Amino acid sequence: MHQDVRRTAELRAWMIRGGREGQREARALEEGLVIIGWHEVGDLSRYRTRDQLADALRLAFPSAASNVIANWTGQLWRFATEIRPGDLVVMPLRSHAGHLAIGTVTGAYEYRRQESEDFQQVRKVDWLRSDVSVETIRSDLRASLGSLLTVCGLTRNNAASRLAQIAATGADPGMEGEEEATTADELLQDAALRDPANPRRLTIRSLLEHWGQRRRTSPVISTIKADLANKGLTTRPPFTEGSVSDEVTLVPLSAEPGSGAETVEEAADTENVAAPEHMSLRLGSLPSRLVSVPSTVALTYTKTLMLQNRFSQIAVIDEDGTYHGAISWESIGRAHIASNDPSLKDAITPALVADHDALLLDQIEAIRDKGFIFVRDPDRVHVTGILTAADLTGQFGNLARPFVLIEEAENRLRRAADEAFTMEHLRDAVQPHRKLKVHRASDLTFGDYIFLLKDEQRWSILGWQLDHHLFLGYLNEVREIRNDLMHFTPDPLSRDQYQTVKGLLSLLRTVDPRP
Repeated sequence: MHQDVRRTAELRAWMIRGGREGQREARALEEGLVIIGWHEVGDLSRYRTRDQLADALRLAFPSAASNVIANWTGQLWRFATEIRPGDLVVMPLRSHAGHLAIGTVTGAYEYRRQESEDFQQVRKVDWLRSDVSVETIRSDLRASLGSLLTVCGLTRNNAASRLAQIAATGADPGMEGEEEATTADELLQDAALRDPANPRRLTIRSLLEHWGQRRRTSPVISTIKADLANKGLTTRPPFTEGSVSDEVTLVPLSAEPGSGAETVEEAADTENVAAPEHMSLRLGSLPSRLVSVPSTVALTYTKTLMLQNRFSQIAVIDEDGTYHGAISWESIGRAHIASNDPSLKDAITPALVADHDALLLDQIEAIRDKGFIFVRDPDRVHVTGILTAADLTGQFGNLARPFVLIEEAENRLRRAADEAFTMEHLRDAVQPHRKLKVHRASDLTFGDYIFLLKDEQRWSILGWQLDHHLFLGYLNEVREIRNDLMHFTPDPLSRDQYQTVKGLLSLLRTVDPRP
């Protein structure tokens, strides 16, 4: 095996599984191959287009649903035509649970007619290592490896370059621009020992990851605040506000007079780690960063800037922080009606400004009526944020969408359970004290379905042609996401969490296409 991995801008990565039960893994590693099934369609190189391949799959599998054929077509097309020599390939190992192999593709697609049915579709691979523990891979990339597909492109979160680094060093460098998460204790120890002139900086996302978290739920915030306070640290700006992509700095609190930030000015824009977490959503959790113009610019300049950025309004704030009001298309129209040649001053209109810690619910009516509200900084002087009706609409979509998807998944599980299982089956899935309360699947919790379907005999009753182990893994991940959603937070689900929920729902829709 070679120890060199090319790290080029065009490097790509793929995941290719070694069979539902790992039956192709040993031979793949021994002979330097990746191997897939679908012997029924024969030599894939015969098919010049995806449509031809799809037609062949329909002939070979006449009872397969159209979405299944489309899925298989995509996987086989990738394997035969899109994967190229030099690409990285990852093979999760069923024979060595919790580990995976990483290699470099070295050959074009081959059809080996003389081989047994499950070993005919191959590509040559130089396996770089077969001992990579999934625990060394950070959670965002590890989630991508949870796809149920046999052939899957790994495109998110710098997957290819990170896998190349893992193959070379055994360590995941994480996302570009994001530091590698260690532990919360190590982070706080490092921050506490730093020279004040060289403080620890990281994104809020990375900060959360040090505590093994992705979203700022109330329990998570309380834990991080307590740990920061115990170490004599806080963050600037507050880690509870803004986007998870924003950067914060870990700074010392004043342990005693003269030892740190203690005046109002010095402590401005820092997290109050001693204060309990707000139970109600505040404006500071949501506003977008403010774009403004000084009062000295021309109205034409302001209109051009608004058109360029598709702004409905813009703040007028001088370089010294003096706030004058807002310019909106309505105020511009009024100014032009009142004057043939209006100035910027003629178009300035008063606008509502609220403190960053004002209750969001108290401001919704004003935002609906005016279309926006400006938000003051924690210093309660400078205007630094804006919250619009469009922001609220987007936030509602981010919060509601996962609930809708998970509700459909749960409804589909409930229908399948009611149709396939007896009341005794359902009662066997719950604790003894709950058995008499279970009469139908609607009496089960989401977590109960894991226990219901964990049993091999009950699983076989469903007759679903899905990998039992992988399906249960998906179900458990969605259960954890569902529980996380119960702790309200303005942070949206990560892309990988969305993919997990959508993946489970796609499986359930496939095994039962009914609406």
